[in-house]
Amino acid sequence: MSLFFRLFAGVPTDEIDTFPLVPLGCWLFPIGIYLLIIGFRLGMDKQNRRFVIVRCGWIQKWWKHYFLRNLLNGIFAAVSLLALFNIIDLLVLQMFTGNLKEISAIFVLWTVHAMTLSALFLLMETLRIKKLIPAVILLLEGLTFLSGFQFRKSARFMFGVWGMYVQSNLHESMYGFSIISVMIVQVTIIMICYWLGSYWLKGKEMEGV
Repeated sequence: MSLFFRLFAGVPTDEIDTFPLVPLGCWLFPIGIYLLIIGFRLGMDKQNRRFVIVRCGWIQKWWKHYFLRNLLNGIFAAVSLLALFNIIDLLVLQMFTGNLKEISAIFVLWTVHAMTLSALFLLMETLRIKKLIPAVILLLEGLTFLSGFQFRKSARFMFGVWGMYVQSNLHESMYGFSIISVMIVQVTIIMICYWLGSYWLKGKEMEGV
């Protein structure tokens, strides 16, 4: 199995019968890197945040600009990570990653899932729990996956498997989640995160951002 497939395709169903500690660790590893990148990027933004808010003149206008820009930055970071490990497979390890259909599905599923994680990160940042955000998101990812591991028939409804190609109906026809349904739900979560962030910041003093 290629490094790209092991890190980004998810936990294979044939490894579900035993406690999937290593496969789950492989899945959480690039997510952890992604969250560090997002956190570092947001930390850089914080230095000039107040000046940007003053220029926008309205905190909700600033939130819209801030949310969308960092969501796009998250997409770029996700695609860059996927491409980097794919290149490592091809050029360094000289391993075949998979067919074009599998690679495309992994790219799309992981990127959309990463966007959802970014939206949750941005929302939690407004709640002033910045230091705990990566840990909270990794716990959400890991615990919801393990819940699906414990109760196999409910796995398709668990957030922690929604970015996993090998848990989708493209790869697992019996228990796999519907890709279209999961995409719709995750886009809805992103929109809810934006709306909740806007509502939370509404009426706040500029110094409190």
